[in-house]
Amino acid sequence: MMKGIKEYFIGYRLNKTEDVFEKAKINLVYNFTLFMSLLAIPFIIQLYINGFWYHLSINIFEILVLTIIFILFKTNTSLKYIGVLFVIMDCIMSAGSLLFQNGYFEIQAGLWSMLLIIYAFFVLGKKWGFTIVLFITLLYIGCIPIENGLSILNFGVPQNQILPTESLFIIFPFLLNIYIITVFINTSITAENLMREQKRKLEAQKNEILSSINYAKRIQQAKLPEKKDIYSLLPNSFILFKPKDIVSGDFYFFQMNTEKSIYIAAADCTGHGVPGAIMSMIGSEKLEYAILQNTDTSEILKILNNTIKTSLKQSSNNESTRDGMDIALCCIDTENRIVKFAGANRPLWIIRKNQNTLEEIKATKKAIGGFTVNDQHFISHEIKLEKGDTLYIHTDGFADTFGGQKNKKITTKKFKDILLHIQSKTMHEQEKYLDDYVEDWKSGTEQVDDILVIGIRL
Repeated sequence: MMKGIKEYFIGYRLNKTEDVFEKAKINLVYNFTLFMSLLAIPFIIQLYINGFWYHLSINIFEILVLTIIFILFKTNTSLKYIGVLFVIMDCIMSAGSLLFQNGYFEIQAGLWSMLLIIYAFFVLGKKWGFTIVLFITLLYIGCIPIENGLSILNFGVPQNQILPTESLFIIFPFLLNIYIITVFINTSITAENLMREQKRKLEAQKNEILSSINYAKRIQQAKLPEKKDIYSLLPNSFILFKPKDIVSGDFYFFQMNTEKSIYIAAADCTGHGVPGAIMSMIGSEKLEYAILQNTDTSEILKILNNTIKTSLKQSSNNESTRDGMDIALCCIDTENRIVKFAGANRPLWIIRKNQNTLEEIKATKKAIGGFTVNDQHFISHEIKLEKGDTLYIHTDGFADTFGGQKNKKITTKKFKDILLHIQSKTMHEQEKYLDDYVEDWKSGTEQVDDILVIGIRL
């Protein structure tokens, strides 16, 4: 029966919250309200029979407020407001009881006061808790005799209206204090155990996700060409590849065709991390297919654009995905030192031997995929090089790295100046210099994008 009554009044409140402290507060407020109601009824009867009219009045007030609290439990009234009403009622009861006892602050008053303080701290928080401490302190001060042995709270109540001290009046508040402290301790232990369990589950989920991402990394690395194969054909070269996350949205590409020309590309796919990595694997596969279909760099990018859009079901409307990539593609004839270049938003940089200038071969200002039209033409450039000339293709990650004293980007201009500054170094030394530079520049700042720089000296 009691369980049914409890379900009727607070069942929906308990069901709609997962917070263990909130559940404990709901139970505590309900149990206190129920206990005080059950205690007040026989107490009122006893007061009426014995003619303690002063105390009878404030206990009738208590019953009325407790009835209102039960009604509020059935409404959407905030638990905080219910708790505040209970505390205010108890404050009035405490002040009234002391007045009707002529300011006699006995042990039972101390226990009820302690109970009120603990209740306020647990249900309403520190602000209300300290307010009640101040209130009880003022009540206690008001009970201290000042003149003729009388206190401020001496109401002059006739002696026959002053309640005698009974053991039950001491036992009840004492047990209630023990109860509320026990509830707080048990709730804290439950909350701590739940936090440990949630932390364990989160760690397990994190490890599972990391395991999946690491597996994706192995797949992505398997799709990337081996650097040793690139270095065997282009010994004076480097590839600086620094993913932001475990997997990368940037990728480099290397392939040799039947005419002994070497295709090499640096691509920057939409996003980074897992989404970027998925896009990079699609891009790498489609680029390989495009090179098999045509040897001209311009046509290769056109085929790449069409196959990416087909694979991702992209069209010109706004509902289509905007995923795609920027790419710099070079076809290098090492024997004749001729480079054919086509780019989609990514340029080719050339630094001629013994020259302190950087020549930029601009890319077509269109991306691969996304809203780019199917028949988009990508401009192809043919550049004659000399021995000792150096090529650079890259994504935007290096220039966009934040850091330095003012936490700013390196910038494209600074990147160009760095490359000019290190021309006297070997390609291996250049790679190390760029790697050290970007790490020093970050100096603890989180990397914001994948970094890919490819350098080739003929």
